[in-house]
Amino acid sequence: MATTGEKQKVFRYIVVKNKSNKTVAHTVKARDMEEAKAKASKAGLIVEITEAPPGKAPKLNENDLYFFASNLSSFVSGGFNILEALEVLRDRGGNRKASAVANHLIFYVSRGASLSAALQLTGSFPLLFVNLVKSGERSGTLDAAFVDLADFYKTMKGLKSKISSATMYPLIISIMAVLAVIAYMVFVLPAMNQMFSTLGAQLPGITVFVINMADFFQHSWYWVIGGILLVYVLFRWLVINVLSIKRFYERVKLSIPVIKRVYIAPEYLRLAKTLRSGYVNGLPVVEVLNLTEGVMEHQLFKDKIAKIKEQVIAGAPLYEAFKEADTDPLLWRTISIGTETGNLDNSLARYIDITQEEFNRFLDTLTAAVEPFALIFVGALVGFIVISLYLPMFEMIPALLGG
Repeated sequence: MATTGEKQKVFRYIVVKNKSNKTVAHTVKARDMEEAKAKASKAGLIVEITEAPPGKAPKLNENDLYFFASNLSSFVSGGFNILEALEVLRDRGGNRKASAVANHLIFYVSRGASLSAALQLTGSFPLLFVNLVKSGERSGTLDAAFVDLADFYKTMKGLKSKISSATMYPLIISIMAVLAVIAYMVFVLPAMNQMFSTLGAQLPGITVFVINMADFFQHSWYWVIGGILLVYVLFRWLVINVLSIKRFYERVKLSIPVIKRVYIAPEYLRLAKTLRSGYVNGLPVVEVLNLTEGVMEHQLFKDKIAKIKEQVIAGAPLYEAFKEADTDPLLWRTISIGTETGNLDNSLARYIDITQEEFNRFLDTLTAAVEPFALIFVGALVGFIVISLYLPMFEMIPALLGG
């Protein structure tokens, strides 16, 4: 029996929520396991409970998750048991966050937790990762689950890298152009303005506008920057926290054809990859749709998946639910054919290949098209400033020569 003055320990537990029937992981402080179980049972049906290791496991991004899945896939396929595989991953280094998380996993697994439970106890892994590993444990295909996860995160990494590459050049060019204009206004314009005043030149409207803009920026730059930051932070907070505003923003964003293509294809690839991985690993359809809803980045797509899930629960065929939710016609037709032939795995794999190839071609074309437009923007911006400042000089020269 624990005494009143005994130091409390930290326990991690997984429970099934009574209302939602979903598993969630939480932390509780207690003097012993008996007290920890009593506290945890108030949250729901206890699935797993164990003492927590010291420190908090870091969250893993897509690069870390790919590193984790690809390494564990190689180690498990090579004959290591899961504890040995985790120890090798921890000791190899190369990724500090992955090593720290592996240390937590070793702690939980060595105390009897299954790998999927240990993944959830760390709080570092998304539900997609946890559930595919759980399915692999049940079916004895853990190595295949890791292969699917590695492939999923490799694809997501590649998409983000492609999008970054396509937008990086015009972004850098535009930033450099704006900085050059600001420097011109701050360091060159005051001297030229003083010269115009000394000569008593009659300035054109365009020059007066640029001088007034530069004067305002010089004396009120902190208000300009502060206002921009405030608007950005407020807008971002509203988009993240207010669903109606988030949906409106996404509708506006996706109504622009080029931007729509940049964001829609990755969403369909996430959807198809998750659907295929869940199917291959034998997860129930509704559970797969729950996972799919979780990996979607746009609320409008989350809404589509929620609608699909409702129709599937009501008894509608999967392809019909996707069709009614107004998804990509190629996707729902692929699901229809795959379901009829009993070969949904290969059908979705072909859809993923086609969509990824089309998206890569689109990004290559977009990059080639955007570069000249970026240069035109820079030329127009700098040209406007230069012409506005030198125009009065062209008008003053004849007067000076005549004088």
